[in-house]
Amino acid sequence: MSRNIPIRTYVDCKLDNRDEVFSFIADLVSEKPTDASQVIKQLEQREELGSTMIAEHVLLPHIESPYARQSEIIFIRLAEPIQNWDETTKDIQLLIVISLTENESVQLKKDIARFTRTLADEEFVQQLITMSEQDILRTVNQN
Repeated sequence: MSRNIPIRTYVDCKLDNRDEVFSFIADLVSEKPTDASQVIKQLEQREELGSTMIAEHVLLPHIESPYARQSEIIFIRLAEPIQNWDETTKDIQLLIVISLTENESVQLKKDIARFTRTLADEEFVQQLITMSEQDILRTVNQN
């Protein structure tokens, strides 16, 4: 994977529900604090299109937004699983957030697409749930 993709990791996050997670993500990715509500709205709209679950216990929320500060991948491992994300999604432990700015370069989009293909390996995704912050960064940069 290209090392040009900004990656952030947050472990043991004390977030209790979907609204708290979306607020946390919005605060992380928004260009300005006043943009956070727009990012939350975009995350909610994406969820309305269909589940972002990519493996048991793992969600992949993703947006392309004029309100994003930068394109990046953010790993958020929860301190305690969210038991009821929605009516059908349960026991969430890890979120892999992809945030893209509008008009992002084709190369960076290709690099992110290359990374997302590694998520097809369920064993790899399950390992991400328990890896240390440093191991996540090292592993992702090797793929």
